[in-house]
Amino acid sequence: MGRLYRNINARFNGYFLAREKMEAVEARIAAANVNDYNRILDVLPTPDTAFLRTLAPDLDEVIKRASFPIARHPKSRWIDDCYVLIGKARYYQGEDAEAAKTFRFVQTTSPDRHARHEAMIWMMRLAIRQKDYDQAISISEQFRKERMNEDNGRELLLTRAQLASIQNNLPLEMENLEKAIPFARKRDQEARLRFILGQLYQATNQDTKAYEQFAKVLKKRPPYELGFYANLSMAQVTELKDVEDKEKVKNFLHKLADDAKNKEYTDKIYYDLAKLELRENQYPDALKLLRQSTAASTTNKVQKAYSYLLSGQIYYENLQQYGLAQAYYDSTLQLLPPNTLGYEELADRRTVLTAFTQQLEIIRSEDSLQALGQLSTTERVQRVAEQITREREQEAAATLAAMTNAAGPTQQTATLPIGGPATPGSTWYFDNPAAMATARNDFLRTWGDRPLQDNWRRGAAISGNTGVAASPVASPAVDSTALAAAAAQKQEAYLAAIPVTPEQRQASAKRVEEALFTLGNIYQQRLREPEKAAQTFQRLLERFPNSVHASEAYYSLYLLSQGLQQPEKAAEYAKILKDRFPTSKYSKLIDQPDFLRTFSAENMAAHALYDSAYVLYEQEKYPEALAVLDSLSRKYPQNDVQDQSAFLQALVVGRTQPAVTFRAAMERFVVQYPESPLLPKARDFMSLYLRYESGELSKAPEVSTPVAPKEEMPTYKTERSLPHSFVVVHTGDSVALQQLMKAYDTYNARFHPKKQLKLEALPFNEGTTLLIIRALPDFKAAQQYTKLQATRNSPLANLKGSNFATFVITDANLAVLEMLGNIAEYVAFFEKNYQ
Repeated sequence: MGRLYRNINARFNGYFLAREKMEAVEARIAAANVNDYNRILDVLPTPDTAFLRTLAPDLDEVIKRASFPIARHPKSRWIDDCYVLIGKARYYQGEDAEAAKTFRFVQTTSPDRHARHEAMIWMMRLAIRQKDYDQAISISEQFRKERMNEDNGRELLLTRAQLASIQNNLPLEMENLEKAIPFARKRDQEARLRFILGQLYQATNQDTKAYEQFAKVLKKRPPYELGFYANLSMAQVTELKDVEDKEKVKNFLHKLADDAKNKEYTDKIYYDLAKLELRENQYPDALKLLRQSTAASTTNKVQKAYSYLLSGQIYYENLQQYGLAQAYYDSTLQLLPPNTLGYEELADRRTVLTAFTQQLEIIRSEDSLQALGQLSTTERVQRVAEQITREREQEAAATLAAMTNAAGPTQQTATLPIGGPATPGSTWYFDNPAAMATARNDFLRTWGDRPLQDNWRRGAAISGNTGVAASPVASPAVDSTALAAAAAQKQEAYLAAIPVTPEQRQASAKRVEEALFTLGNIYQQRLREPEKAAQTFQRLLERFPNSVHASEAYYSLYLLSQGLQQPEKAAEYAKILKDRFPTSKYSKLIDQPDFLRTFSAENMAAHALYDSAYVLYEQEKYPEALAVLDSLSRKYPQNDVQDQSAFLQALVVGRTQPAVTFRAAMERFVVQYPESPLLPKARDFMSLYLRYESGELSKAPEVSTPVAPKEEMPTYKTERSLPHSFVVVHTGDSVALQQLMKAYDTYNARFHPKKQLKLEALPFNEGTTLLIIRALPDFKAAQQYTKLQATRNSPLANLKGSNFATFVITDANLAVLEMLGNIAEYVAFFEKNYQ
């Protein structure tokens, strides 16, 4: 009877009340979740932390109620369930450490396997939130042989699906959702999961299966928003066999747009109509619909961002109009939340396109200025005056249009095409990112980067006031004296920018040269436009045949010709490169593709020898220093310290031979290395010896200014924030090594797919090979990866027949290790500085 009394009280006076409160809290969290239907929904949405803070009193109440049985009835069978509720409350409060302790306590002490399973599932979710995906996978693997109840099984499958979504493993996410949906308890939960599954089918081009899932969503009578988007998604995956099918889908979407209940979703409907046109490669029609979508967007900034993004993608990927694409990407990133999946890639593309448009603007403006520089003074003044007049008229027209719109804006409807590149006569300027970007560039070119403040115009700033319009269409009052002064100042600035002297023309040409070279690299490396890249490099070489970038431009043309299957052109560029730049590293790369890697390794060894020679010079061991320098030039003739070695040799001559010999050595140095940074020192020594020979100095100057080493002796450095590699020192035979590499390929693909780890076998010395797994983002991640190698899933767990050791290392330290060749020394450094 006592045990029954404790269980009943613990269940209904504590656990039941805490569970009901927790369910109410989770219902509020689900209701507050904002879904982004333009991307695959999260299986387990991440709650907003600001909203969770408002739930703190309710979560404290959960903890209070769940703590009652623990304090009053510690031997009750509901104690473990109360601890799980407390852990969940801590999880929602953001107290990760306390939540982890609570879940771990249940996992290790509870006799109830179902409570243990629930605690482990929440530990897995906590690890996912902390982005400790290795720990989440490790916990998931512990369930492989466990028998679970339906609720825990469903939650585990959903957690695995969320982890697969984060790792962009769509097949695994689909597999887990397919298994979880039959165990969904609530109708709305099943509808949401089926909608996500339909999105996944759609993303993997399984339109028939996607259609089936969206249809099942509608049969579940879901919430209105989910049902609306299910209808839209069904239209997207409908097979368009002929024009009639296409018209049916379009009519269906227009019918949705005409429904008053869908007014707030009009922007999304036009967005989907645009995607429908895009499936048929109708780019102008798609862009027109996207402009209608942005015009209809009033409160939904995220949908407006996606409409801008799709416009930018069309201009970028399909029409190759990169200037317009840059404007749309810029507008997208101003509206899109920074935590959106793929935001970094979009920002990177925007940066590339911004650099692209900047180079085009530099070339255009400098060419125009150079053309003006060829005119007479009178003609230049006249051209500049005409330009200032045009700008003043355009500014007045823009001001008048803005005042007219402010006085009485025209009635806009979502069905009208709204301004953009394809509709130059658009009435709504601020929904046209391309026009806004062009205007912003014109403003910066004319006025500079001014702060946002009143009276920014130079004329108004001089006059001290701004004109006040008498009526919506009246022109603002203008101070003619101030306007004339501003025009004169602007004319003076414009004339000063025109290159008229040889030095100014040379500087302008240099800017064009650099812009053309940068533009060619952007075409080649970032935009993947080989033909336009080749045209740009050819243009560079035609205008600037003696460019400092000529050798690299010819090598780029050689590579581009190979990629375009033009062997004759590639051979022609290779011949020109070898004839004009026989000693260039780009000439050597044609015959030796691995030249840069070999050169880098040899260069590090050359630096070490040079440092040794410098130390011997400081110790006045001149014959030994000369011997080391001679060895350096013989072993590594392509090193990049040749000028420093020659200068150090000359200094040794100055210490050991007559002044005449030293002067001759310095003269040879000046002739051989005219671009060396040591040239001023060499000329100073030559000047001093000329003064000595002329009798101005009574004593020959001593050579007392040694050259500082370019680098210190290579040493290991502790840099925890840099990427690290996991290294297995393998001393077995090659067959065992191949088996180990294959095992690690499988292991990394299964347990660490998101990291995209790469394997490399590096011969170290006789009988020893370093198996390098790179690149883990920092030391913490590398340390976690190392710990997992002690588990039974690791390929090292079953490694037999060979000896091995493991450690983690940065790329810089790996280069030093290769040079020094002492693994024990690095391990000692690692244990001292990292552990």
